[in-house]
Amino acid sequence: MVPASPGKPVRPEAHEVQRTSRTLARDPSTWSPEAAHAAVRRYRELAPHWNDERGGYRPLPLADALARGDVPRGGRCVEVGCGTGLLTPMLTEVWSEVVCLDLTWEMLRRSPAPWRMIADASRLPLPAGWADAVVLADVPLFAGEVVRVLAPGGVVVWSNALGTEAPHHVPVELVRSVLERADGGASWSAVTSDAGWGLWAVLRRG
Repeated sequence: MVPASPGKPVRPEAHEVQRTSRTLARDPSTWSPEAAHAAVRRYRELAPHWNDERGGYRPLPLADALARGDVPRGGRCVEVGCGTGLLTPMLTEVWSEVVCLDLTWEMLRRSPAPWRMIADASRLPLPAGWADAVVLADVPLFAGEVVRVLAPGGVVVWSNALGTEAPHHVPVELVRSVLERADGGASWSAVTSDAGWGLWAVLRRG
């Protein structure tokens, strides 16, 4: 566990977004074009200030997950909801090929990542079994798509930079259970920890 410093931000929208994110995790059919358009509008407004407001605390949980979560090195990674690419440099130090996806062009165009695609997480534009790792840092979870693109032996890296108060926080046990359900009932395990203001989990089959 990495200790937390004082001054943790409070996001007033967190509880409402959490309810939506947990509903989506359990039932991805609740996602709609209207919800996608609303997300694009919101993150288009946030994009110019994203790194300034969040750059200080968002990397810590993911960095800890990559250091202590026993993730496979090399191979391919897909970063779902990469935003401005704030976290991408850490991923390129671990995986040989990192493809970065985001729904909002105003976020994506600020990313320095060499492989970027506008994409909806509910329909990932990648073939089955393509990724050795799927990284989801403060984004909605569409477990069926995650399971579909994950290669045998691959891992899912889950991170909430503000922990249980993060807008997209979904409890790790729920993340594990919906992955199992999407994977036809296969057993999944998780290694998890707190880190600073946030938390992380690395999940894998078996």
